[in-house]
Amino acid sequence: MVWSKKLILGIAAVAVIAAILLTTMVSYNSLVSKDQDVKNKWSDIEVQVQRQVDLIPQVLAQQNVSMQFEQSLLANITALRTQWLNTLANGSVGDQVNFTNEFSVQVGSFLSVAEENPYIQSIDVVRDVIVELEGTQNRIAAARIFYNDAVNDYNTAVRSFPNNLLASSFGFEEAPYFQRGQ
Repeated sequence: MVWSKKLILGIAAVAVIAAILLTTMVSYNSLVSKDQDVKNKWSDIEVQVQRQVDLIPQVLAQQNVSMQFEQSLLANITALRTQWLNTLANGSVGDQVNFTNEFSVQVGSFLSVAEENPYIQSIDVVRDVIVELEGTQNRIAAARIFYNDAVNDYNTAVRSFPNNLLASSFGFEEAPYFQRGQ
């Protein structure tokens, strides 16, 4: 059987189209996977921040503890708790990053005041919650590292050729890194 030029060109065209479709599918699925990984890593940070937000009232619920803290510190923490709920409902990841940076500073101040106050340290429940807050801060720090690693993988994929052509066509945009003071 003799292969005609048209048949060979037709087979070659089908092979090229199949290769392009296969590359597109693989690239798209890779971008989706990396995007989901970034979202998953960010949700890990959200869980830990929410845990911190939920722990603060346990300390303040103890009698006379709130009198031992600076009123401005308590007002800031209370305002930040409300801001967190609003940011979760309406904010972008960038807004949430800004919140977590500010909240981390306020929790650090809160812990400093608590650690320097012998009365506060003498209350078992408060001391236990302070230990939980410190542990949660460490988990947030680790989650930030994992999140930034996932963002790096995703952003590299979004910017690499030929994924960048596909990413722009399907609305994949670079994710923000979690940077202190952002």
